Amino acid sequence: MDVDQLRKENEEKAEEEQERGPIKSDPGSAPVGDAVEDFHNRDALAFGIPAHRAGTGEVQHDAARWAGPQAFRADPGMNNGVDNRHQSWQVESTAMELFAEAVGADQTLFSTNGSTLNVHVALLAVAHPGESVVMARNGHKSAFAALVLSGAMPIYVDPVYDERWQVAHGVEPDELDRVLAAHPEAKAAIMFTPTYYGVSADVKSLAQAAHRHDIPLVTDDAWGLDYSFCSRLPPSALESGADLAIGSVHKTLNGFGQTSVLSTQGDRIDSERLELVFELEQSTSASALLIGSIDAARRQFQREGEELLGAAIDRALLLREAVELIPGLDLLPESVAGGPGAFAFDPTHVSIDVVGLGLTGFSAADWLRDHQRIHVELADHRRIMPLITFADGNENIERLIRALRELAKSHAEADPAPDYDIAAPAELRMETVMLPREAFLGKTEDVPWRQSAGRISAEMICPYPPGIPITAPGERLTEEAVDYLEQIVAMGGMVEGASDESLETFRVVA
Repeated sequence: MDVDQLRKENEEKAEEEQERGPIKSDPGSAPVGDAVEDFHNRDALAFGIPAHRAGTGEVQHDAARWAGPQAFRADPGMNNGVDNRHQSWQVESTAMELFAEAVGADQTLFSTNGSTLNVHVALLAVAHPGESVVMARNGHKSAFAALVLSGAMPIYVDPVYDERWQVAHGVEPDELDRVLAAHPEAKAAIMFTPTYYGVSADVKSLAQAAHRHDIPLVTDDAWGLDYSFCSRLPPSALESGADLAIGSVHKTLNGFGQTSVLSTQGDRIDSERLELVFELEQSTSASALLIGSIDAARRQFQREGEELLGAAIDRALLLREAVELIPGLDLLPESVAGGPGAFAFDPTHVSIDVVGLGLTGFSAADWLRDHQRIHVELADHRRIMPLITFADGNENIERLIRALRELAKSHAEADPAPDYDIAAPAELRMETVMLPREAFLGKTEDVPWRQSAGRISAEMICPYPPGIPITAPGERLTEEAVDYLEQIVAMGGMVEGASDESLETFRVVA
């Protein structure tokens, strides 16, 4: 057998098949969607997965009652319908190349397991087991899970805490520079920006600080993917110099839930290792429906993003103007940008303080849901945050304004909410005394919460949203942190990541 000759023949065959394939590399095309349409137009029939037969079978699907039959037709197998078994039509790879071009990246990878998968991949790509990374302490729980998976040791850097609004913003570049100088062994810096409240850090200066120490800057900018498609929004992380950036398509564009992209630029990220760990994490049965929605979102926002996102900003500004006139409500203002840790602001994150109505954010969110059938994106101990997107028309905004007026009217006679003694992040910081991986996966035991202080946490406990762990695996628990979590639960907050979500017990290293 002449292996070299066979390889040459296979390569020639793949080139021929690509030429005959159903897609083209053009920004105006949507390769995945075009391939799905081609599958049906040529009356193809695939005897493979998915089992639902992409709408070509005889059995009606129960899920079609709410998803519609077209959802199933849009979900043929990626390698036995959308593409062929050799992937020689290069459908997904072409779609990823077009996305990279749209956001100014050298490479983009698609995730159908959300930004969670991409955060895992990013950390696995930049650090080997036992190596150190500098990581902002306001990371999403997926980043702490990535520490467990990778075996990396975190060196935490604190974001700026805004005492006036009781929220954490971004990390100051000088602080990152100081921590990196103290830890020359660090292999990467990992930041989380913009925040859930729409505040962006100075990514350009953070990137410059990381690059001065010859390491990559990784940004989880799950809430900032739309920044690449509208000049009225803050500059994107890639535009600002990040080496690896993660964005959630379903959060700010119009991808289905669980869709996310990971994009890189420059040579500080090992692309070969990145692709290997991505393959390690990704599903071998990714949904064409989800991947196609990423592809379609890129095409639509590359074409119409300025208009669609600009309209969302305008409607968010109308909502902000109305909120400012409602007694008892206080608005996190755009002027917060320019302060420490706050470089820029996204006005579509409308954070409304409700303590003037005698409410917590949790109780205000419950009231809006129960009495006005309005659900908000975020509630915390003192505020709610409705998120305004390109999909909101004037009717949605007017309904929300009416609901907020009713909320204020119904609580007009209430005394202001008590000044809850909520600890600042600096008071909650704990010492990392053990690798997160060893603490999480090693021997553990459950202890009553009153006996947990002084023990090493074996879990990540996250008030959700925003999903930032108060305790991380490997940290030594303090009374302040334990008491804070108990207060959050007592006020009606929800926590994730805990083995006992009532927090009557804590999971600690045995």
